[in-house]
Amino acid sequence: MIAAEALGIGSCYIGDIMENYEIHREMFDLPRWVFPITLLCYGYPKGDKIKIPLTTRFPQKSILFTNQYSRLSEINFKDMLKDDTRRIVVKEAENMGQQLYLGKLGAKYSMEMRRSVKVALKEWLKEG
Repeated sequence: MIAAEALGIGSCYIGDIMENYEIHREMFDLPRWVFPITLLCYGYPKGDKIKIPLTTRFPQKSILFTNQYSRLSEINFKDMLKDDTRRIVVKEAENMGQQLYLGKLGAKYSMEMRRSVKVALKEWLKEG
């Protein structure tokens, strides 16, 4: 990715390659013990990549800790989120963290990934 970036080529990770294991195994003629966990796509960005808006990031002081993990207080957590433009709506959970967790692990693609992993494990545990 770094070499491609140096050449002006963009890249994008595709994590859902883990879905539909059987299809991808056949499509890429994967050996028995291979399980794809990421697909990397390359291409030339449309337009001026400098003008593409960056994804919102949390302040470094909220996510970078030296020599030990630091738990955020409720005040620190609110401060971390104050400039975040994503505004995640809490529906089925008690807070935003739980909502993000439920949204990811309860999603159809996540269920399909778990199914695909089970299929691969079942295949690997077969004799022969």
